Amino acid sequence: MREVRRVHVLKFGSSVLARPAAYRLAVEEIRAEIARDAKVVAVVSAMGDTTDDLLAAAREVAPSLPDLLMGSLLATGEEASVALLRLALATAGVGAAGMSFLCLPVRTRGPLGAADPVGVDARRIETALTVHDAVVVPGFVGVDATGVTSLLGRGGSDLTALFMGHALCAAEVRLVKDVDGIFPADPKRFPDIAPLRAATWSEARRAGGGIVQDRALRFAQRHRIPFRVAAPGGTGTWVGRHDPTPRRGGTRKGGARCA
Repeated sequence: MREVRRVHVLKFGSSVLARPAAYRLAVEEIRAEIARDAKVVAVVSAMGDTTDDLLAAAREVAPSLPDLLMGSLLATGEEASVALLRLALATAGVGAAGMSFLCLPVRTRGPLGAADPVGVDARRIETALTVHDAVVVPGFVGVDATGVTSLLGRGGSDLTALFMGHALCAAEVRLVKDVDGIFPADPKRFPDIAPLRAATWSEARRAGGGIVQDRALRFAQRHRIPFRVAAPGGTGTWVGRHDPTPRRGGTRKGGARCA
């Protein structure tokens, strides 16, 4: 098998993918990484208010919808988003593969509504990247040991992206947000405040203001994963990049470890 170029993981959340035209903006972010001689794994959330709309519809149909069924319902939003980004990439001439959460399940354990990711077939993604410049995968959703669809909690696509970055030994993980980084105070209250340019994981947790899911930040801190939070085309905030504690290598299938 041909060796894969360095991998960059980009996560596009619902606030960025707010409407159909935003998928073209995501394409430009992906093309910029490919131009840097990187392969891209794009993790996507559902478009705009899709998740909230599905939840509202579920409450009308069945006010006590169990977690056993909630995951399979909400996952349809992420699956549609994967298809939309693949369509936008194909239109722009970018070769990309798409993988559904059942085709490439993020294996989880714990509560179905707030599960922890524990495994993914990284080799399958790497194989796809020998043929394509990008692979698009859904965030937020996984599958537990019994085959039931699970969710990684509100904002769980952040956790998916960091987990994928860890599993793939990615050279860079970037969470693409609608704000250009993490701020030391609420930018809605202090509109002239500048984002932090760098922060440790602990500093990001204290100052994050909900911009990055706290469970994702704890995962990154535990596994020493540096990542960047930035708006499209922005500089953003590097989290953990200059932390004095070195990153632990991730474990690949077969026992090899990341450098």
